[in-house]
Amino acid sequence: MKRNISLPALVLLIAACNTTHQPVAVPAAFETKQLISIMQNPQSLSKESIAKIAGTDASEILAYSEDLASDVSKRTVLFSWKNGKKKSIKTSEGKELQVEGYSSLGLGFIAKISKAGFQQKYESKTAVQEEMDRITQDETIDADIAIAEARDLAENAGARQFEKLDYVGELSYWETPVNALHIFAKGICFTVTTNFDDGKTSKEKAIELAQLVFNNNP
Repeated sequence: MKRNISLPALVLLIAACNTTHQPVAVPAAFETKQLISIMQNPQSLSKESIAKIAGTDASEILAYSEDLASDVSKRTVLFSWKNGKKKSIKTSEGKELQVEGYSSLGLGFIAKISKAGFQQKYESKTAVQEEMDRITQDETIDADIAIAEARDLAENAGARQFEKLDYVGELSYWETPVNALHIFAKGICFTVTTNFDDGKTSKEKAIELAQLVFNNNP
C-alpha cells in the first residue's frame, strides 16, 4: 500500500536526520594514564591525527605544553596552526600590527570526580560560586592569579551557557561563549578548548579531539 508523507512531516524527518549525532563512546580499555601521557608528552598524540582534525598539513601543527605545574592535573597542552588569516593587534605604544592568525585545540584540567558531581558542577545554579570558592581557597594557585580568575568567572557568569551532550563520553557539556567541551569518563573529567571562527566548527572539532583522546594508545 502506497503511503504519502506530507511536506511538514518530510521537513521534520529531514531535520531529525540532520541532527543525529555519531556517539563518541568511551572504549572499555580507556584509562586515565592515556590522558596523563598526553599532558606529559603532547607528541603522544600524533601531529598527523591533529592535522586531520584541523584540515591542514602535519608540518603546520605546533604543540605546546604548559608544564610549569608540578601537578599534572593542572597542566594543559595546546595544538595550534596558521589559519591563513591576518589578525590586528595593538602594541603598548598604540601601533597597529598585522600578524598571522592561528586556530587551536587544547586539552587539560583533568580531575577525579563522580558522575553526579560532574553533572552538578555544570547544572547547579551555585556552580559558579562553588568554582570561585575552590579557586580562591587553592593554595597551589598564585593569589593574584586566583583573584583574577575568580573575577573573570563572576563577570562572565551571566553569559555562560552549558549544553548537555549525552553522546560524548559518559556525559559532556558544551560551554559557550568560550567554546569548550567538558567531558566525564570513568571517574575523571577533562576539558577540550577551541579557537575557531565559529561555534559550530569549534564544537565539531572538540568532539573529534575527544574521540582521538579516547582511542589513543601511545
